[in-house]
Amino acid sequence: MLAEVIYQYRSLIGKCELGLGLDWDEIEQVGMIEAAFEPLPDDRRSTLGRRFRREKVKLSARLRGDRINDQIDIIELGLGGLVVRNAPYVSRGEQVEIVVDGDDGTSYRFRARGVWLRDDGDDYRVGLALVGMPVRLHKVSLSHHEVDVVDKIVAAAA
Repeated sequence: MLAEVIYQYRSLIGKCELGLGLDWDEIEQVGMIEAAFEPLPDDRRSTLGRRFRREKVKLSARLRGDRINDQIDIIELGLGGLVVRNAPYVSRGEQVEIVVDGDDGTSYRFRARGVWLRDDGDDYRVGLALVGMPVRLHKVSLSHHEVDVVDKIVAAAA
């Protein structure tokens, strides 16, 4: 999943930003990931300052922020940012969280900053720049819940 690659990259870059440094294997991993996202020669956006290209994807995610908790579609994803559709209004510079749930019970949380906004029907198309270190959560079910006395009391009270 592309979100895993972005998670790995952002985690390694975040380690550098914190001043922790990288070992040789991590430096090599960063180089390989950056090479995979290098702009193509005919990409006009690379002349405008974009360092990495974005991949076209079709991911469902949740956009969370101040009074925002909406289901969105990620249509482009790269090392530096993403483009989402069906999004609420996100002002320039506003910090939001993108939650991408994987099929294997993994949840990726990316922090992003609003960069641009375009009308897209009833909603907006929003460009977001990734910032900071991401978080990866593993959802685990320890055991099947069995009905107990507490459940019976709650049911009786209702």
